[in-house]
Amino acid sequence: MIITITPEDIIRRCLWSEYKRFTLRDKTEQEIQLLVKENKPMVLTEDDGYAIGLLKVIETDNLTHRFIVHIKEMLNIKSTIFDKNVYISVRIIENELENFKKRFPDYWNADTTYEKSIKSLNEFICKLQEQIKTFEIFEFKVKEKKVRYFQSKDIKKMIEN
Repeated sequence: MIITITPEDIIRRCLWSEYKRFTLRDKTEQEIQLLVKENKPMVLTEDDGYAIGLLKVIETDNLTHRFIVHIKEMLNIKSTIFDKNVYISVRIIENELENFKKRFPDYWNADTTYEKSIKSLNEFICKLQEQIKTFEIFEFKVKEKKVRYFQSKDIKKMIEN
């Protein structure tokens, strides 16, 4: 299967950071910015589409919802069980909160709807970043290192409120 898509289509689906990491790793930042600015259709292989997650998302301007879905997937995939409770690494959550904002590059000229959605998303993420500072942190020894964790249920409750 061959997929024809524009950089804007990838950005609107919140997949820009994955596309940049997997597909554009040999390009300079100036080449990447030009690619976004020109917004020309390009061919994406099925393998690349799968690697960046394109085959499982639809476009939506409700970016907060898209972010919540992403965090729930992270909880399902990366949580760990200790003492019959489910935990997620503090570092994973902090990284995901910070990195999701990078899916919308500054050099992308978003329309008004997406600008509002990005602003709303960033405000939501900042609120969550403040909220996790109040969560109890648990430490467990993993491979001779102490790793800090949140309870996954606390993160899930936080994003659902």
